[in-house]
This record gives sequence, structure tokens and C-alpha cells, in this order.
Amino acid sequence: MILMFICYVLLASSGLILFKFGSTNCNLTLNIFGISINYSIKMLMGLFCYGCSFILWMLIVNKMNLTIAMPLSVALVNTLVLVGSCVFLKEKITLIQVIGIFIIIFGVSLISIKK
Repeated sequence: MILMFICYVLLASSGLILFKFGSTNCNLTLNIFGISINYSIKMLMGLFCYGCSFILWMLIVNKMNLTIAMPLSVALVNTLVLVGSCVFLKEKITLIQVIGIFIIIFGVSLISIKK
């Protein structure tokens, strides 16, 4: 179960980062019903990763307590997206974002404590 959750977090966060990374170089066009959609291979890879993460999420929700799975997944995905955006997209991390990530992780750790 832990391995499935780790795969979900990695696929969801990498899917979001790839989608954003690919949106800057949209060199392919798809015309559907008169609507033109520009996309790139990186966007398609991001969509694939995010789609696979959704399938894993359905399995996780089926087997895990939702009150633990949801906050934990949001915290980990948001943290990895923040770090990945800094590393791969060269976005700047502000002090407020760092404080926010620590608050999220602290809050999730409080939720995860068993009575």
C-alpha cells in the first residue's frame, strides 16, 4: 500500500510539472470540431502520468481511510510540485511558500497520529 501511495504521489506531481513544462512549447495542433488545441509531447506525457496517478488514486481510496489518504496526498503532491517547479521550471520559492509547506506537513502529521 505504501509503495502504491508513493507511486501515486510521484506520478501526480510529475504529471503536473510535465504538463506545465510542455505548455511553453506547444508545437503540435489537434483540430476537433473546429476547436484548435495546441499541445506538445511533454504535455501528453504529463497527461499520461496524471491519468495513471488517477487510477492509482482510485485503488488507494478503495483500500485506505480517506481522512488520512486525502490530506497526506495533498500535502505530499503540493510539496513535490513546489520543489519540482523550482528545480525543473526555475520558479522561485518564497519564504511564505516554505512556511506554508511546513505548516501543511505539520498539520498532516497531527492528523496521522493515532489515538
